[in-house]
Amino acid sequence: MCDCPSRYHKLEVFRFLAILLLVIAMVLMSCTPQPVQRSKKPQHIRKVNTFFPANVIGGFGIDTPQRAMKAAADGIQVVFKYGEPPTLSDSLGQALNSLHLKVVDAMPWTYLHQYECHRLKNLASPSVYASYCTADYPGMASENALFAALTAHLQQVKANQLIIGFWILDDWIREAGDAKQILIDMHTLIQKYMPGRPSICGFGGSIGLYQDYRWADWDADNFSPQGCDMVAFYIYTSSITNVESSPDAFNWSMERLLPAMFTSLQQRGWDIEEEPLIGIGQAFGGPLDRYYVTPNAKDIVIQSASFCKYGATGLVFYAWDNSGFGPTNQTPMNSPEIEMGIRSGISACKSIWLS
Repeated sequence: MCDCPSRYHKLEVFRFLAILLLVIAMVLMSCTPQPVQRSKKPQHIRKVNTFFPANVIGGFGIDTPQRAMKAAADGIQVVFKYGEPPTLSDSLGQALNSLHLKVVDAMPWTYLHQYECHRLKNLASPSVYASYCTADYPGMASENALFAALTAHLQQVKANQLIIGFWILDDWIREAGDAKQILIDMHTLIQKYMPGRPSICGFGGSIGLYQDYRWADWDADNFSPQGCDMVAFYIYTSSITNVESSPDAFNWSMERLLPAMFTSLQQRGWDIEEEPLIGIGQAFGGPLDRYYVTPNAKDIVIQSASFCKYGATGLVFYAWDNSGFGPTNQTPMNSPEIEMGIRSGISACKSIWLS
């Protein structure tokens, strides 16, 4: 008689070994650290910046071929354009195209501003309206009118290859109420007609003499990750009565202002990794709506580097032109000092980005 194990016995051994291996595998899996599941924000935030450079260098008020040539020579890559955007059929658009400059279209903000002013005309005191708006816009009497104007504009410019993004929020008056949901709806329209172009929301602060600064927490109320794909801080000097004040007396490092702005936005859901920051620095001086001190090259470099040290991945300068500028205003067009500051500020940020 053979003393080898029976077939039944062999099956029992194999079954035991299989169960044993399964138990061992389960124990090992329970001891192996698993990847942390992080909460994710809506996927549109990661998708929309298709056409936007990772590190943008831009400027406002570049509205003629001559200014475009000057700006491009100083290192500017993107024009932030108020009013109707240039096209390849006009002289400015042709100049930008030949210089390889792109455009951020600010018409969405123009429509929102018109809507805001009409609301102020009807809801606020005349003094508030007069201090902020130059005209009433009865055609912007409802949100539907605002969205209709934006839709028509987007249909008109959707084939414009110069446009890589949209500026949708600028100065805001508290009395006009909350625009957060309006911005979300504007963002939806932009992505419908021109997907891949980010909506950029601007928030303004100012630096004063020494450690003084101005920032109102309510300014951040309009922010949401669903409405703003990128965040821009535009920061200029506060008004002064003594035009002989030294620009070096102002806190160009923004060491108190930037943390305050960060806190306000973060409390409303801002994540700089998801909605990148653009720093917009002062590159002008002289009388405008008030008197602005003219920064020297060192001041511009300090402000630029501070933006980038705080995490800004874009650097923009204001401005080559403004409708309120006169012959005494200093700009990159007539000030070698400002021009040198812009070039050095760009170099400072590029060094930070590469470090």
